Amino acid sequence: MITELKGEDTRLAVRKAAAPEIDSVDASAESSNTRRALALVHGMTEENRLPSLGTLLPALRRRGFEVTVVAADDEAVPMPRPDDYQVLVVMGSHDSVYDDHLVWIARERDYLLGAVDAGIPVFGVCFGAQMLAHLFGGTVQRGELSEHGLTVIDTRDPDLVGAGPWLEFHHDAITAPASADVVATTAAGVQAFTVGPHMGVQFHPEASPAWLRAWSSSIPDMESYLASHGLDLASFTESVGGDTDISAAVECDVLFGRFLERAGIARPSRPMPGSAD
Repeated sequence: MITELKGEDTRLAVRKAAAPEIDSVDASAESSNTRRALALVHGMTEENRLPSLGTLLPALRRRGFEVTVVAADDEAVPMPRPDDYQVLVVMGSHDSVYDDHLVWIARERDYLLGAVDAGIPVFGVCFGAQMLAHLFGGTVQRGELSEHGLTVIDTRDPDLVGAGPWLEFHHDAITAPASADVVATTAAGVQAFTVGPHMGVQFHPEASPAWLRAWSSSIPDMESYLASHGLDLASFTESVGGDTDISAAVECDVLFGRFLERAGIARPSRPMPGSAD
């Protein structure tokens, strides 16, 4: 069942200002052009929910989206009406789609089914991509290979999804639904797919220093976790880039813009600082 939010005090605030490191790409938008985007996040404390969107936040704001962030894994938080938004973004999670003992996963699945039925384009990242695949009849299981760090992907449509390298941070594998168009893969499995106006990406296009800080705060011992996958924290942090490096932000912006174009909801955006536009 989808619960409608009642009043501003029960709704997570619409965030109008990002942390400086996120706003290294211009995230402002003209109020007259405002559209609404809903981002579902998981495993984040309140102060880290917005930073966990990483470079997707400026990509949304540059295109006139007012962004609402909801902790979808908090069962005490009511879910907003999906048709109040023009696009939904579903972010990563420490949990897996197949963790059926978690009540919030079933709730989120039902919610997204309602959004899909309402024709709201969904952009899924990592867990979000896995949830999207599951909605359309695909499967998700523990993968034979895990992926952590920068990875070049094999793309069948570079005009939609570039080869990267993109930052990977997962151990599950997607088997795409029959109705999906698989756009990119690696040896570990599906990396990007589309179904109708929806898109799922297994990698993290939003990766940024702010994103890494948010995720690090949600993992009790990030250094040990990375070490268990043959990585060290210093090299992993370096792969994310610095606060002044906008190259990853540009790649994310391009990818998200192509998703919006494909979904039929794109419109002119503000130029990015440092770009040739």
